[in-house]
Amino acid sequence: MIDIRDRQVAFRAGACLVVLMLLVPFVSATVDSDTIPKSQTPNQADRPETIASLKMHTAYVGEDQDVRMSGTIQYINNISRGAGTTTLQEIRDDYLVTASSIPLMGTSAEIIKARENLRVLTQRFSEETRARMVQFNGTKGDMRASLQSYQNATANALSGNESIHWLANESARLTLFNRDSTKRMLQIKDLGKQGINTTLAKNLSEQIDAQRPVLQKVLTNKSAEALATTNTAIKALTLEFRKNVASSRAALVIEMKRDAMMAMN
Repeated sequence: MIDIRDRQVAFRAGACLVVLMLLVPFVSATVDSDTIPKSQTPNQADRPETIASLKMHTAYVGEDQDVRMSGTIQYINNISRGAGTTTLQEIRDDYLVTASSIPLMGTSAEIIKARENLRVLTQRFSEETRARMVQFNGTKGDMRASLQSYQNATANALSGNESIHWLANESARLTLFNRDSTKRMLQIKDLGKQGINTTLAKNLSEQIDAQRPVLQKVLTNKSAEALATTNTAIKALTLEFRKNVASSRAALVIEMKRDAMMAMN
């Protein structure tokens, strides 16, 4: 199990790196560039050790956010009886796609841009959570208790797990892809049990799964640019799958309400 002090040290180290990267351009702008000796070393921000530290820090923060998002989704799912988590799930999925793509990035500029995207998604998640809390009469106290319980259970499950920093691995994107594939299979199975026609959902899921060899090749070649293109293709198909699942569930609710009204007459 990772010692909390190690995590704090990793977090502080990553934070210091970000601060330094922000300060360097400012300091340089206040000095006459003609008086600065030309360095023969690579850009400090893109040194291998700096990139590695940024990736590890992002992985730590990303894994922590994943747990928090998952715990929050579980609470909203409970108070909404499964009706209020669709958007939250989508934001979390998009967050993890970005975070799991960072290990293939080779410059600080790419990583900083990705981290800004993560920040925006985190903000969206918070706003959506507040909206659903109001809609389904959730309380901050209950959510904190539920989240703490989820975090404790997750920490116990990860105890001794060597893959605790999975988001730092170059195979993280494929790991996430496989998880999402399993999730889609379970969603389709659940829809089928409710009597919903799953032909289109299955077709879309199979199209997404067909991207696995492409994704594997991209990861093998360690191409961040090709990964971005593949992510875009997968995202478009995933969006269609989400829309189909959401519309199918909405249609089922309408049908159930109509049947209930007819039974009352």
